[in-house]
Amino acid sequence: MAWWKKGRTVDIRHVEGKMETEKYVYTPGIAGLELAKALIEGKILGVKCGDKVYVPAKTYCPDFTRGELVEVKGPWTVETYTIIYEDMYGGKLEKPQIIALLKPEDAEGGLIHYVNIDPKTIRIGLRVKPVFKPKDERKGLLTDIAYFTIEH
Repeated sequence: MAWWKKGRTVDIRHVEGKMETEKYVYTPGIAGLELAKALIEGKILGVKCGDKVYVPAKTYCPDFTRGELVEVKGPWTVETYTIIYEDMYGGKLEKPQIIALLKPEDAEGGLIHYVNIDPKTIRIGLRVKPVFKPKDERKGLLTDIAYFTIEH
């Protein structure tokens, strides 16, 4: 099943069948395995290339050398965000959801993730921190980060 969107949420069309991408298998490699293990431990890794750290971690540095995996501790800053009030069918959500581009202070790049705060509080420049799911629920995926919240 796939969705085709022309521009507005109300213009979404349901398309029967399988998406071509479903036949591909992604193998994370050694770096991906280390990233997964770190997420299970409640850590976010980036790759250090020279004097810069990149998040999400890349397999190779921009100069085509292999970097070193290092922990990215933040703090994280909201670079931009959107507040979602309706589901994909146009129904009102019980609680608005905030999705933001979050940049760590100690790295280049960033992650797109949920921010769990009052929508009236969100702003560009807000400092946030990751909140991980309980350890027994983690699977080595970015979704092991339940959400980000205000750093106190």
